Amino acid sequence: MENPSSTAVQSLNASGFSRVHVGNSYNITHHHRSGSGQDGAKKYLDALRSTNPRDDKARIEQTNGGLLKDSYVWVLDSPEFITWRDESESGRLLWIRGDPGKGKTMLLSGLINELQPSTRLESPKNRNTISYFFCQATNSGLNNYAAILKGLIYLLAIQHPALVAHLDDKNGHDKDHWNSKVSLEGTFRKMVGDLALGEIYLLVDALDECVEDLPLLLALISSTSSRAKWIVTSRNRCEIGELFGETSSKLALSLELHETSVSEAVNNYITYRTRQLADRKKLKKSIVQKIHGYLSEHAHGTFLWVALVCQRLERCRAWEIPNQLLEFPQGLNQLYAQMMDQIRKSDSSDLYIRVLALASTVFRPLTFSELIAMENLNMDEETLPDLIVECGSFLTTKGKTVVFVHKSAKDFLLKESGTLLFQSGLAHHQYDLFQRCIAMLQSLHQDIYGLVYPGVSLDEALRNCPDPDPLENMEYSCVFWADHMQEAYKLSIQEEENGNIPGIDTVHNFINEKFLFWLEALALCQNLPAALKALAFVGNLPVQGQASYKILIEDALRFSHYFCSIIESYPLQIYASGLLFSPNNSLIRRRFKQYTSEIFSEGPKVDDEWSPIRSIFEPQEPFDLETMTFAPTSQMLVVTTDESLTRWHVNQEPVPDVIQRNDFRGEERIAPSSDGKWLAIIASGSGSKTAQSSAECELQVHDLALNRIAWRQELDSPVVLGMTIAPDSQCLLVCHGSLFVIYDISGGIRRRYPLEQALPRLCSAPRSEKVYFSFSSDCSWVAFHMYASTQIWVLNLRTGEQHKNANWKDILPINDKKFIPSTYLLMFCDGGDNIYLWNVVEQKCEIWSHIEYSFSRLAISQSDSWMLLCGKDGLVICDRAYHRVRRVIGLPDLIGVEEIAISFDDQIIACATLSELWILDANTLLADKPRTTRDAHEEFHISDNGQLIAYNLGHSIEVWDALASDMLFSLAIDDVIHQSIRTITFSPKDRYLLVGGLQLILGWDLVDDSSQRVSGDFDSGPIAVSDKRRNGDRWVAARRSMGGVSVWNITTEKRTRNFRQPDNRSQEAASIAFADSQLGVLWCSTLSDQISVLSCGSTLVFWDPETKT
Repeated sequence: MENPSSTAVQSLNASGFSRVHVGNSYNITHHHRSGSGQDGAKKYLDALRSTNPRDDKARIEQTNGGLLKDSYVWVLDSPEFITWRDESESGRLLWIRGDPGKGKTMLLSGLINELQPSTRLESPKNRNTISYFFCQATNSGLNNYAAILKGLIYLLAIQHPALVAHLDDKNGHDKDHWNSKVSLEGTFRKMVGDLALGEIYLLVDALDECVEDLPLLLALISSTSSRAKWIVTSRNRCEIGELFGETSSKLALSLELHETSVSEAVNNYITYRTRQLADRKKLKKSIVQKIHGYLSEHAHGTFLWVALVCQRLERCRAWEIPNQLLEFPQGLNQLYAQMMDQIRKSDSSDLYIRVLALASTVFRPLTFSELIAMENLNMDEETLPDLIVECGSFLTTKGKTVVFVHKSAKDFLLKESGTLLFQSGLAHHQYDLFQRCIAMLQSLHQDIYGLVYPGVSLDEALRNCPDPDPLENMEYSCVFWADHMQEAYKLSIQEEENGNIPGIDTVHNFINEKFLFWLEALALCQNLPAALKALAFVGNLPVQGQASYKILIEDALRFSHYFCSIIESYPLQIYASGLLFSPNNSLIRRRFKQYTSEIFSEGPKVDDEWSPIRSIFEPQEPFDLETMTFAPTSQMLVVTTDESLTRWHVNQEPVPDVIQRNDFRGEERIAPSSDGKWLAIIASGSGSKTAQSSAECELQVHDLALNRIAWRQELDSPVVLGMTIAPDSQCLLVCHGSLFVIYDISGGIRRRYPLEQALPRLCSAPRSEKVYFSFSSDCSWVAFHMYASTQIWVLNLRTGEQHKNANWKDILPINDKKFIPSTYLLMFCDGGDNIYLWNVVEQKCEIWSHIEYSFSRLAISQSDSWMLLCGKDGLVICDRAYHRVRRVIGLPDLIGVEEIAISFDDQIIACATLSELWILDANTLLADKPRTTRDAHEEFHISDNGQLIAYNLGHSIEVWDALASDMLFSLAIDDVIHQSIRTITFSPKDRYLLVGGLQLILGWDLVDDSSQRVSGDFDSGPIAVSDKRRNGDRWVAARRSMGGVSVWNITTEKRTRNFRQPDNRSQEAASIAFADSQLGVLWCSTLSDQISVLSCGSTLVFWDPETKT
């Protein structure tokens, strides 16, 4: 595509956290219509239609030689099906189960044919509704919960256009929304609950081939509205039976128990296939009878065996069939083994084995072009089906995709033929696939679609895709190269090979040379999350002595997180916004700088290092935060608000999984487990589903993995003041009525405690009160307090031992508390910005520090080397060892930080405001040295010995070590003196800083991080502070607003002396300093035209403040 005109951007600038789109948004084609209601509905359906179940049904029937009614009609007269059809309550779920090859899929397809004529899928005049889905384990588009939901929703929506209203929500047709299991399930439940649907038939084939989130699917089937009737099929899997066993309306139809009916159906199928074979091959009647007899004798009720044998006979000449027939063994595995023997004996066995090995180890079925490229086959797509036919009937084709004829075929290859397929071992084979993927991606380059303009949207790019598509044979490699490396790594560990991790150099070179082109390709493939997943894996590998590798991967991950949102909508912005606004020291920016879009003659001014911010999540509406915690063993963040429950794998997901709280009927309080697997709910009486319950509220514990209520308990009191699940998910703590109750997460009560023994105030607390909990690292101790209380109660969950903190009169209402990791030491902070350290076992409590910032929450790193405070001033990082503020971070455009949490590995910090969740990089916050370079206008003051520099930044003061260029201290002045800073000075020898404002002086001891203040009639003139005297006191001198100099004892906050000007009334104090016990004041003329104090009749006077001489 030519660029007929050029656009030059002369200069750009953006503040630290800006997100920038550079260039116009272009519409390259103009033949699309403007939006309408129909177009909106089509967009929703297109977002759902990853596969059309009707096409899958037709393909399955075609692959199996057509659907024979006589092969399934027997089930219509079975008592299980009749009960399912006729009973509204007792037969809501029909589960058809059987061994591989028993014809479950074709049976379900036949039932669809029987039910469909009475539904709107057949005619819009019908009232009933049908929806179905065929799972396939080897196809990533058909083997997971989200895909199943999309398929079911799609068929429901095309039958009832009004159901599109359930799709048209605040998320629109955003693809992240349509990939969210939670959102999809909510939409599905709303649709099924719609009264306009009449009776609903829902059919799902091969539940056991749902390899991702099967428990969620089973829970959905078990809990859906009674108006929906399900028919599902699966292999004989005990876990499916266990979950369905809890469903009272379940009917189980075992094909093994209906052996006679199945055998008769197989015989009908044999007759059908034999007749087909006879017609095609012009066989004699005697040969046909021989074939029918042999198949009937050896089929043993297995449709798949009959289909495979007939498929192989179709390749024989007519005169070869009688002898060939006798060579087929009975049983599927025996037949598969024979097929492999024949492949081994073939002249092209190496080729067939390579194709089978590849097909059995890829993460999704390959297209023709991908398979040809991966195996470097010397053939075109037209001849590839001939090769597939020769692969022993293990494989078949679905359009332009190669798939297994049945899951049992893939299972046989992996379990029984692994030695033949993977002669160097499966780990080596997976590593080889990883290397092949990387080799294919070497042809990636900038602007692979030739779009030219950085403002071209993804939709426009896809509409103008070149023909042939240059990514057609590389999409699999783009998405799954890291998965093959991961499999190789896992298998090498299992096989106890040496500790070397293969492929590190390959990954390093690939990221260094092709990273931006790979991201562009993934954006065009609409799969950018694959980059985050891949980088997270390769970044977490335990690599030794590869510092440059680690730094590069981390930089690539930061780049991906930061620019993901713009790149996924405008792929070429990776070379505009991405390169222009990444920091100067970014390795990715430096490596790919030459690929910056040519329309820019000058780049913007940017920071040297990455911002600490990795990701930002902005919900649609402001929220009231309740809890926020990281999982104890992963970087999954769990957040509850007044509106929702959010689960976010922050290193792998660009957006979190959000569950709306209105999905839980009648809930008043919720408490999630930190691993996101359990959710405790207090439901009001109206929301409780317990029949004829007289309780005012009910405790429910939900298994989120299965999406069902694990157990429930009626509560005698409606007043529940607090509830939490321990971080190890072993127990649930509930404060209700006058009791503190500890439950096992499985439902049993461990122990009860009367609240009078703990916090008497709880017994009379109103319903709006709240209890806050904190656990020790081993979850054996729990501490809790109430809002605005000065008391903390600590309980040993193992022994029942109890402790209370001393009721100090100086403690103000407690804001927050945390156990120091791996100890029973509790840190808590109060409303006076004090931090206390309480040794619970020894019952010793002391003030740890007083911080001159306004904060309400604290969090302690697992290493116990640093801690965080948050509040309206932003974030404060404190050094635990030195009891000092290490850094203050004021986040942009925020009113204040409401809550903070630190991940278990100390790598990630989460902070929440009233409207956003921020994910911060802990290493950047701790290692970043802000203001390593200074502008000329910034005010600074140097200590007398030249070792310290104080920078006046307006709202704060930073003290730096001049030699090491390290920031030592930071003081937020705004909350201390509430006025602008007029003067700053150091004491002569020790580390003491004096800050002067109008009529206020603040003294800051840099050794023990303490402060004192003095108020008086000071003006904005010079000030001075002495070193500490023998008695521990310290003097402060300042110029008075009415003239003269006052000396104060800042320790006692009392004035000790006043010194007047010498005889000349026109002089004022121009400079003040202490030297040992002497105070020196330089008096000079107040004439406005003075140039130097030394040339205007200045007078230097020394006094001893103690004797005034």
